[in-house]
Amino acid sequence: MLSEAEIIKKVQQAMNSVAAGVYGIGDDAAILPLNDMTSYVISKDLLVEDTHFRLRYFEPENLSHKALHVNLSDLAAMGATPQFVLLGLSIPQDLDQGWIDTFLEGFVGECKKQEISLIGGDTTLSQHGLFISATVIGQAQKAHLKFRNRAQPGEILCVAGPLGEAGAGLVALEKGISGLESLKERVLRPEALIQEGIWFGKQQKVTAMMDISDGLYIDLSRLCQASCVGASIELSTLKPSPTLLEGCQQMGLDPLECMLTGGEDYALLMTIEADDYPTLAKDFKERFEYSLITIGKTTKNHSIILTQDGLLTSFAYTPFSHFKELG
Repeated sequence: MLSEAEIIKKVQQAMNSVAAGVYGIGDDAAILPLNDMTSYVISKDLLVEDTHFRLRYFEPENLSHKALHVNLSDLAAMGATPQFVLLGLSIPQDLDQGWIDTFLEGFVGECKKQEISLIGGDTTLSQHGLFISATVIGQAQKAHLKFRNRAQPGEILCVAGPLGEAGAGLVALEKGISGLESLKERVLRPEALIQEGIWFGKQQKVTAMMDISDGLYIDLSRLCQASCVGASIELSTLKPSPTLLEGCQQMGLDPLECMLTGGEDYALLMTIEADDYPTLAKDFKERFEYSLITIGKTTKNHSIILTQDGLLTSFAYTPFSHFKELG
């Protein structure tokens, strides 16, 4: 079976040209020009039962929240403001009508909370589980759009948002471990960093950005590949939160592995010009009341180098994959 990356590459090769001003496959979202100053930003995600979620631990209101926010995270990564969403559902016949009603009420309620209009979609019968497809549409000034392919060597690599907690939470849910509710919440009700993304979009010194949905290591690899740069990462900068550390100790997990490979963080990964990083990091903390995580720098070579307290070390973990995350 082809990997997700191989499928994307095949589609890119088949669609090797688009109209002027249009940006398609290769970033978190597609871009369509609206006028000389503004562009539409559009993203689509698919959630599949027993691949991305299990109904035995997802309440309908949590799943509707997640279905919206995983899409909003893509727009945040581009620096865009979300405005509209379309929802597609393929529903198994044995799914309770009350469950469906609660899901839809939750989805509409979250749209209202985020000031997004639900403008259409589709429903159909499924023979093999629940499928949820959402398409989000937003806008951004062209000058504020962020891409994966604009990083340059010597820039600061940093992350906004928690790392590893969703990955540990998924383990707790899959194994039916009691407690650890804060970690589980990261999986059940992820929060797209919408306002942070809009703010970063306005910062000229943020040169490249993407969201972290498949784990820090694999998404960093994608950013480096898109920008034709490498990265040097100091692992000692990846300090687990007290919540993550406690959960890992209880479940016998490696916190560093969770932070490097745990999927579904929906944090933002970005590169920032080195001279401007201290001021930007200070302004960010004053605005959002938490700190950026500095993880290393971009380099001229095209490889990712890991160091631990300055000493070279190897990557010894299995990267996250959306084709096998629930087993």
